[in-house]
Amino acid sequence: MELTPGLDVLEERAGHGPAARAGDTVRYDCRIHLNRGDEVAMAQSGHETILGKRRVIAGIERALTGMQAGGFREVRVSPHLAYGDAGVADAIPPRAVLVISLWLTEIIPPDRAA
Repeated sequence: MELTPGLDVLEERAGHGPAARAGDTVRYDCRIHLNRGDEVAMAQSGHETILGKRRVIAGIERALTGMQAGGFREVRVSPHLAYGDAGVADAIPPRAVLVISLWLTEIIPPDRAA
């Protein structure tokens, strides 16, 4: 399925409970590969963000939105929803297409966030 132009999603496993939405704090694990297969070295587990605050690349934020806790998605993210023309020094080349595995481990609604 395509959530937005440039973001192709393969729903591997649905989760349970309510879907993540703007304002929710989400905890997730991810693994990032370049389209050509090289893994990007970064922490794979223990990520946290608040959806709608633009604290992560747009491709990850849009892919997490609508997921349920326990869900797993594989997403293909075009450069304009990732690191664009700049890339990330020594990790992600300019205009790179990313393949990201996302595991949503927890959703914390705004009224429960610390």
